[in-house]
This record gives sequence, C-alpha cells and structure tokens, in this order.
Amino acid sequence: MESYLMKKGGLSWKKRFFVLEGDVSPPRIAYYVKEADEKIRGELEINSETRVSDLANKTNGFQVITSKKALVMYADSEDLRAQWKASVSAVISKLNKEDQSRDARSGYHIFQCSGNEFEMEEKYELIKAVGHGAYGVVISVTNKEQAGTGDNEQVAVKKIKDAFDDLVDAKRIVREIRLLRHFNHDNIIRIVDLPVPDKVDFDDIYIVTDLMETDLHKVIYSRQPLSNDHSQYFLYQMLCALKYLHSTSVLHRDLKPSNILLNANCDLKLCDFGLSRGLSGEDGGQDNNLTEYVVTRWYRAPEIMLSCQEYSKAIDVWSLGCIFGEMLLRKPMFPGNDYIHQLKLITQFIGTPTAEDIWFVTNEKARRFMLGLPSAPPADLHKHFPGADAGACDLLRQMLILDPSGRISVDDALAHEYLAPVRDKALETVAEKEIDWGEIEDCELTKGNLQKIIWEDVGMYHKGAREEMKAAA
Repeated sequence: MESYLMKKGGLSWKKRFFVLEGDVSPPRIAYYVKEADEKIRGELEINSETRVSDLANKTNGFQVITSKKALVMYADSEDLRAQWKASVSAVISKLNKEDQSRDARSGYHIFQCSGNEFEMEEKYELIKAVGHGAYGVVISVTNKEQAGTGDNEQVAVKKIKDAFDDLVDAKRIVREIRLLRHFNHDNIIRIVDLPVPDKVDFDDIYIVTDLMETDLHKVIYSRQPLSNDHSQYFLYQMLCALKYLHSTSVLHRDLKPSNILLNANCDLKLCDFGLSRGLSGEDGGQDNNLTEYVVTRWYRAPEIMLSCQEYSKAIDVWSLGCIFGEMLLRKPMFPGNDYIHQLKLITQFIGTPTAEDIWFVTNEKARRFMLGLPSAPPADLHKHFPGADAGACDLLRQMLILDPSGRISVDDALAHEYLAPVRDKALETVAEKEIDWGEIEDCELTKGNLQKIIWEDVGMYHKGAREEMKAAA
C-alpha cells in the first residue's frame, strides 16, 4: 500500500508520500517528501500490539499507534482512509497469527497480554492483566490443574523482561526470590512457583505468587469506608508479619501502603523485599551494607535521614507507624518534598527534640540542624485524628518516637490494648531459622552468578530442572 497522505507534525500538517512495507522484518510504515525520493524522512515499526483508530476531530483522519509512538494522518477521501486502515490491520493480524503459531516448548504455550509475550506451562490460563510492578508486568492466571480445589487455583504471575540489563536491579530480584522462598507466614506474600527458564542463558524471569486483589494505597485513597475495625485488623496483621520477618534477622526497609496487599476478606500480605537486608548480632544491630537510600521518603525513619551509620528493627516500626497514621487520616502523615522538609514535618508533629532525644545522631551537622529547629510542642493526637480511638492515638504516638531505642517494639505493639479485640497469639509466629545471605551478597555481581542462584531456586520447585537445562545446552 502506498499513496500521498497528510501527516501531522507538531501543530501543522504536511503532505508526505507513505509506503506500507508489510513484508520486511519488522513491518513498517515509511514516508518520504515525495514519491521519487530515495531518502526516508521517518518510519513507524509495526508489531502485534499496534492499533489503528479514527480521528474524531478530523474528516478522513486516522492514526497508527504503537507503545512507543504514533503516526497521525488523514487521507483525501474516505475510501483511501479505509484502504490504509484495512492494509495496516491486515499486517497486524498476520503478526498476531505468527505470534500464536510460534513453537513453544513441549508442555508450554505462548500468549500475549498488555503488550508482553508470556511463555508458560499449559496448566496456566490467562485471566487478565493486574498491573505493572517495579520490574515487570503482572497478570492473573488460573492453574487448571488446581481448578475446583481452592488451593492455588488463581495466582499472580510477574514477568521481568530482560531482567539482567541492570545487574543491580537483577540482584534485588534475586534477593527477593531467595527471601520469599524461605519465608513461611500467612501475612507475607508466597512464591507458588518459579517457572523453568527457556534456556540456560536466560533473560526473562517469571515469578508465580499468591493472587491478591488490591493494595492498601488503593484502599486508603478510595471511597471505601475504612473503619476502626479495619485499621485494627490491618495493623495487627502487619505487626504479625514484622514479628516473623524480624525473627529471620531481616529488615524490610521499604514498607509503604503500595507494598501491603489485600483481599476482599481483609487478608493482608507484605510484598516487595528487593531492598531488604539482614541484621547481625542478637540485639538487631546493623550490617555493613545498610545505607540511607532506603524506603520511600514519606515512610523513612528519621535516624536514616540523620545519617546514622547504624540502625535497627525500629526503622520498620516507624514506617508502620506512618502507614497506620495514613489509614486514620486517609492522607500521608509526612509528605516531605525533600529530606529537610520531611524532618521539619516530623518535628512539627512529635515536637522539637532535645539534645537527649537525639543522642544517637553522631553527625554534627545533622545534630545542629535538629537542635536549631523552631520550638514546637508535640501535636495533640486527639485533635489531629478527630474521632480516632484513644488506644489508636496512644499506640501511634509510641510508634513515632524519634529516639529509635525508645520506639515501641513489635512485641509490645502486638500486646497494646488497642489491638486486644483482634489479637490471636497463635498467629504471632516466628521463623525456625535466620536467612543465610552469604551466597547472594558475597558473590561477584555478574549475570552468570545471578542466573546460577535463580537456577538453584527454580530447582526447589522443579526437581532436576537445572541439570536438564545444562544437558540441553
């Protein structure tokens, strides 16, 4: 297909000669200043996810849209527009058929969702796209082998495409997989399956987990009522998860509402452990790899922002306090624009600290900043949270104490009177053993080393998978 069309560029329309090249790989629409020109002026590559649609505000106008860009055009006649739309649509249809007919591994099938190709075992049947996470697209699928059993019947699949393009990000993914494989708690997201990669030197990673319907961020900012009972039960489950997590000598370090998943029956699970780190020592002291570049700023403990070289389990308690307050307010507690603004908001709420309050701050510049802040009394929590339960205000106050050594512990928070109506000590379990970080944190950061660790984890779900793939290489 080829003809002259008007092409929109910026605010103007220019006449160009367009050629649809459907037989090249990848197919494309190319355009020139005039028909006889050899110099191409621009092009748009077509893939199976390309869309063609009319322009509502332009007679005989249409556009061809890909995930990266679009061509906006109009034809001299309705017939010419229809011919172009039909020709481009035919190329897209052909690409879709080629995608569907591409050979998959035995026992696997290929499907498309949200512009991404998934190659998975035939037992997994697509339901819908769920969303996009930090490192990939997430879909929900049915496990046909479990249909009707109620056990892992519907699960979530996250695909991380080209996972090793950034080795630092890849290490976070590897770290999270290793942690989740070892965790065993109802309030922490669980890996159901690690599908076998398609080759030894693989690029994409698939992770199959529990399927959750929403997250706490969406609930807080929805019109859905969030009662005191909800706040109690959600906070209790988060604390149960932290008790278990800390018993493995692991800090989450990135607790925020979007990392807390929920189902309609109010079951709650923590997720996203890519920034987690281990603790050393019985007192929960810090290991040498901890840095201040953790936690979304609004939920970041003050000792991190004050350049403390050592911090403890108390940083997760602070983050949980910020989340608890956000549930009560239905808005963020400390929405700082930068860390200076963040610290000012915090001290306006908890009161200006004394030198004794910041004994743990060893950075002299940070100490002078904190002691130089205008004098302010602690906020009256009952006025700040009108209608909130008195017990909720008391527990929140203890979770948001500036001095980490004075901040309430997870065990004491679980025992607080505010949570008595929902407490079940049988749910407050601890891990049987700590996490061994050595292999992940000590290995040289290379694609091959990270792949090796993932193959070992895949082998826990698919016996002999690593050996089989090595033999097939």
